[in-house]
Amino acid sequence: MSVDKRFVPALLLFIVLFPGTSFAQCCSTGSPVGATVYIGVLGKKTLRVISFYRHNFSDTYYTGTSKTTENNQLKSSNYNFVGLAFGYGITKRLTVETDLGYFINKTQVFNTIDYQEKGYGLSNGGVTVKYGVFVKPTKQIELTLGTGFRYPFSTKPQEKDGVQLSRDVQPSTNAFAASGMLFFNKGFPSIILRVFTMNRYDHNFEDPLKYKYGDMLLNSVFVSKQIVKYFLGIVQIRSEYRWKDEDDGEQLVNTGNWLLIVAPQLSYSIAGKWNTSILCDIPVFKSYNGKQLTPKYSFAVSLSRDISFGKKPKAAGDIPVRNN
Repeated sequence: MSVDKRFVPALLLFIVLFPGTSFAQCCSTGSPVGATVYIGVLGKKTLRVISFYRHNFSDTYYTGTSKTTENNQLKSSNYNFVGLAFGYGITKRLTVETDLGYFINKTQVFNTIDYQEKGYGLSNGGVTVKYGVFVKPTKQIELTLGTGFRYPFSTKPQEKDGVQLSRDVQPSTNAFAASGMLFFNKGFPSIILRVFTMNRYDHNFEDPLKYKYGDMLLNSVFVSKQIVKYFLGIVQIRSEYRWKDEDDGEQLVNTGNWLLIVAPQLSYSIAGKWNTSILCDIPVFKSYNGKQLTPKYSFAVSLSRDISFGKKPKAAGDIPVRNN
């Protein structure tokens, strides 16, 4: 698909000025897209557009590694999230990414009273820059470093009827954050299989009310296998470790956790151009500080398209632009 080059600067400006949303919050587990095909660098002058939806449901309290049913305040909680993400390959090694998202709802259903607390709205914005330190397309090997930052669209907590909503239903952290990332990808073309690893550390800063969400360390391993043409099966094993939140410098007891999650995923390429994916996060191990409501399941669907702004090969022998 060819696009007038005059539009490229405008697209880059859009990517820089309108970054979007994240799930870097204590009660929101799982990455927005959760797909395995979006973690590396893009080919030069390639634009990737991704739309996605995620649903999360929680109804079980844990203390440590055990379930608890004593004096549970909430019956359940859930959220529905939609988003739009962009990535652009500035060079064959340098990619910039951004995303924009919106919580349709973040809802808590109380146990002992007939009441639901609900928040909604834009989440935090963010920009990520990735650099391919070692990229060998012919050998299907890639080592990529990334760094990014997130910012709130508003530093003021959401209110309803003049009353501030609780933090667990706020759509935004109302604070800035920074992150560092390491990605590795190795393909095995003889068996049409790829292995990915993703390692990420997020550091959250205090909001104007001196509340700081705990930092997070995320480590993932993915295995991707072609089932038939245009159809992939993917399994992700993900570890999420969150440090305790702090309120005015004091650590909070009922915050911080370690989760181990298995996420099966199916991905299908429509006519070799559009890619659609569906995945489900299944927690297989939970360890929580104090007493906390924990995720039961989460699923996401996404639709993506890569658009090349580069020149098409003029001859059959030309080497095409690398597609991650």
